[in-house]
Amino acid sequence: MKNKTIIEIKTIKEKSTAGEGQTIDVLVRVVPPERNNTESKRPKLNLSVVLDRSGSMGGEKMQYAREAAKYCIDQMLTTDRLSTVIFDQSVDVLIPSQEVRNKAAMRSEIDRIEARGSTALHEAWVRGGLQVSDHLDNDAINRVLLITDGQANVGETNVNTIVHQTRELGNRGISTSTIGIGRDFNEDLLMPMAEAGNGNSWHVQEPDDMQRIFEVELKGLIAQVGHSVTFGIKPKEGVRVVELLNDLERDPSGRYKLPNLQSGSPLEIVVRLAVPTTEAGATLHLADFDLSYIGQDSKLPEKSKAKFQVEFAAAEVVDALEEDPSVAQAVLLLINARARREVAEHIDRGDPRSAKSSLAAAMGATDQMFLRAPSPELRKELNDLAGIDEALDIDDMLARKLGLYQRYNRRTGKE
Repeated sequence: MKNKTIIEIKTIKEKSTAGEGQTIDVLVRVVPPERNNTESKRPKLNLSVVLDRSGSMGGEKMQYAREAAKYCIDQMLTTDRLSTVIFDQSVDVLIPSQEVRNKAAMRSEIDRIEARGSTALHEAWVRGGLQVSDHLDNDAINRVLLITDGQANVGETNVNTIVHQTRELGNRGISTSTIGIGRDFNEDLLMPMAEAGNGNSWHVQEPDDMQRIFEVELKGLIAQVGHSVTFGIKPKEGVRVVELLNDLERDPSGRYKLPNLQSGSPLEIVVRLAVPTTEAGATLHLADFDLSYIGQDSKLPEKSKAKFQVEFAAAEVVDALEEDPSVAQAVLLLINARARREVAEHIDRGDPRSAKSSLAAAMGATDQMFLRAPSPELRKELNDLAGIDEALDIDDMLARKLGLYQRYNRRTGKE
């Protein structure tokens, strides 16, 4: 089994143009090791499912939420731990944290949940965190999974305060994932909570999609091979980091924070470097990239490193080289992710015309690349952009959610 994360490096062309200063887009591909079930057992889980039972969760939403929670129970091992917290204007611990030994009894408790009342989201999340922390297991994956269709409107409602607390809980080894249902929840709270809490954020547009999201979340937990992941760049003399197109958050030391490493889920980062004028024929060492993380099985700090160097050649030589479509595609998709942020900003300003214009530019650029180098990823991108465009005509808040969640998935490698 490959037991170390690999860093792969690509550029659009194998060589860069000599005799001129330039920017170079570098595709850094982080490839986690494969988890071989014959060589390593899957990590234990210590989960708390925190479920909104406010009045707006009635009907199909609650029905599918209950079924998804029961699906979660069915997938867990008897050595895993599960708790369930339910909330409206009040918060109740429906199932205290316990090993998953009596699945029938747990399923029966889930079936009792009925929708009612308001949304004490913060207190419920805190209770879920306490259920997990009371049985914190350094050998397990400890996570709170928050499910809601509404806004925090009882108790603590300040987004910055809640996100800060989520980050603190994450620093203690308890991550947070969030699932927002429909069009009325606060994506500007749920996405930052998940990102600060080293978890995932999901948007369920239709209630019957809930079980699929639970399935993806659980598979991701089981496939986790590393956490507390950071990425560093050390440019050489004369080279400057212009930006990371992923728009990643930094930790206090200045390193870029990455999602947890999952077997079978590579992460693509695009680093834009400013490079000085260089003579033809020279091969320069431009930057070093490194990855630091805690191995899920080893529980020890682990590192991966890669050296980035480029050969420079005359312009006519470089012009004759073929482009690597995977690099050009990665750059385009991350630029389109930024366009989705622009769309949300235009919606917030009440300017749907500008939102449409930003979408049209992204769709045009994607269509041109698809004609040159068609791929399933570009076809999906065109369909996703068209979906936002259609939503803008009927429901701008849904369009905002679709765009921001697609941006989140692209930035963090969830797609």
